[in-house]
Amino acid sequence: MSYWEKSEINLGVIKAGSPKRIVFKALETIPAIKTIVPYCGCTATQFDKQTKELVITYSNALIPEQVQGNQATQKRINITYEDDTAEILTIKATRTR
Repeated sequence: MSYWEKSEINLGVIKAGSPKRIVFKALETIPAIKTIVPYCGCTATQFDKQTKELVITYSNALIPEQVQGNQATQKRINITYEDDTAEILTIKATRTR
């Protein structure tokens, strides 16, 4: 069972090089959160207890020259609750130059 309206957000095709702001909205039944850990340093997280929104800032850096074509990307955020249950939120996108 997920405590979020959506546990996965697909940004579709995005242009590399400009940061993206993504918002996951929690359900009213969400338990207290113990930790929020992004799997990658390119994502920063901030949870607002009043609005029950997890705001993710994805840095979305430029695609390295050696990478040919578009780049599929997937970012994960691990949420651990006070009762020691956990779930993973996912952000997907296809990045272009």
